[in-house]
Amino acid sequence: MTDVFVVGAGVMGAATARELARRGRDVVLLERFEIGHTNGSSHGASRIFRLSYDDPMYVRMAQEALVLWRELEDEAGEPILTTTGGVDVGEPALANDAALEACGATHERMTGAQAAERFPVFAFGEDETVVYQPDAGIVHAERSVRAFVDCALRHGAELHERACVESIRPDGDGVTITVAGDELRSRVAVVTAGAWARPVLSTAEIDLPVTTTRQTATYFTLPGPPPPVLVQWESLPLYALGDPGRGIKAAQHQQGGPADPGEPGRVDEDQVARLASWVGERFPEVDAASHRADTCMYTNTADERFILERRGPVVIGSPCSGHGFKFAPLIGSRLADLAIA
Repeated sequence: MTDVFVVGAGVMGAATARELARRGRDVVLLERFEIGHTNGSSHGASRIFRLSYDDPMYVRMAQEALVLWRELEDEAGEPILTTTGGVDVGEPALANDAALEACGATHERMTGAQAAERFPVFAFGEDETVVYQPDAGIVHAERSVRAFVDCALRHGAELHERACVESIRPDGDGVTITVAGDELRSRVAVVTAGAWARPVLSTAEIDLPVTTTRQTATYFTLPGPPPPVLVQWESLPLYALGDPGRGIKAAQHQQGGPADPGEPGRVDEDQVARLASWVGERFPEVDAASHRADTCMYTNTADERFILERRGPVVIGSPCSGHGFKFAPLIGSRLADLAIA
């Protein structure tokens, strides 16, 4: 009997498998597609890393995750997290300023005029509220997933791609997982299946309270090194970050509608137009008329908090809602704790 099956090899499952393997557990990582596929939430070149939140809990989590990202870099022998600094724009950023202060995180508040002088890549209104935090940057997304997987394999984990989990059945001694008609046994199953987590967990009679949406992201050419991460705080925040080798990536948080992860992704052209307009306003050097776009999946809870819990021999890892990637090594460690509890 295997110690742990990890279902889903996106960034969270890969991070969990690495952590369990490092602790000497017998781990099998199951992926319904293949590492680096574009159907879910972990593909692409970059994701935001930032300490800046309006809740001190998330600031502290990001501080912990920063240390763990650097540990992954050391183990993998390659850069995973590129520090660019980050700016938050708008009156709501004052709450981020207070949370950063409460956690002892380095930060600086300035006017838009001061920020424009310091960061000429951006255009700001003179009196806009800006908060700068120097530890922000970009996680090299696909590279990080591969690093987690490779490190897990070096520590003895197994990887099975094209292994679609059909059902999970808990019993007194562990779980039976059905893959392509074959029944496999383990003591614990960790489900980190992203947009597929709810239907997978339903086979174990677990109702995961999440909804899946498809988000549109746009990409623009910008010369030079990656700029600081930019978050403009509105009811639905707009953000931009470096897209290594190509320029910048821009999107609006939580703008997508409900979507079936099994259906092909379709770019929202209205959203592309809105993002192109915003990028043209904020980045004077960008040709906003020249862009490309793609989609990714969000798996959302009502309050955007993560679901990390154990129910019998099943551990649930649904740390998504569009802002979980930055916490991946920390989430992997916490899910490993639950799996071996």
